[in-house]
Amino acid sequence: MNSNINYRIRDKFKRGLIIFLLIAVIIFFVFPLFWSFLTSIKENVDAWSMPPKFIFKPTLENYRIVLFEKNFLGFIINSIVVGLFSTAISIILGTPLAYSLARSKFKINNLLFIFVLIAYILPPIVLSIPLYILGSKIGGLDKYYIIIITHMTFGIAFTVWMMRGFFEEVPLEVEESALVDGCNYFSSFFRITLPMAKPGLAATVIFCFILSWNDFMYALVLTSMKVRTVPVAIAQFLTPHGMYWGQMNAAGMLAILPILLFAMFFQRYIVRGMALGAIK
Repeated sequence: MNSNINYRIRDKFKRGLIIFLLIAVIIFFVFPLFWSFLTSIKENVDAWSMPPKFIFKPTLENYRIVLFEKNFLGFIINSIVVGLFSTAISIILGTPLAYSLARSKFKINNLLFIFVLIAYILPPIVLSIPLYILGSKIGGLDKYYIIIITHMTFGIAFTVWMMRGFFEEVPLEVEESALVDGCNYFSSFFRITLPMAKPGLAATVIFCFILSWNDFMYALVLTSMKVRTVPVAIAQFLTPHGMYWGQMNAAGMLAILPILLFAMFFQRYIVRGMALGAIK
């Protein structure tokens, strides 16, 4: 009897400790967003106040300035255009390459995969100056296509890195059965293999778009006001005259909103795709 009571007490203690730790972790990650939102609806004098104010008169003036005076909506549209096109092309080109690396038996495959991985982890500063020189010579600076092509350098590499593992999890016997039933390699890939790897493909699309959305270095070097993207646009609130904390945080909240909605809409694909990768 006593042992059962002790077991229940220990079990409740463990559950309480786990819940406490989860709440602490959630607060740790959510509080910066909460504080950023509070700062975005503060007047400048309240944003600079010490100690920080939790009770103040809220205002939407910062959002009005960011959206209408700073043309931040145009920068969001630029990021969406660049992200969608670079992600689409990266998926179209990277998925067949990942499939070929997963299925072919050549010994050079691992070496090719290492080169692809290097292209993904290569620091942006290494390619920024050569791409700037190339863009200036062909008249591509501050054009959509130059930044889209640049984002493809890591988008394709990321696609190959992700999709190769998912394709390797698809049983080869399933494809061989499709070939026996009359499919060719092309139809077998699109009708059998790709649908089975759809959760991984969805997760790859989402993360490719996020990588493009978050890029700062390439966008800083290769774009100006015409095609400026969100990360670079936020930096304009850091001026020689000081930091506009309210406007910067308002821009930051607007910047994370499309990604937040995008991730919430495709949440089940992210969880399923990453879970398959974890099982692998």
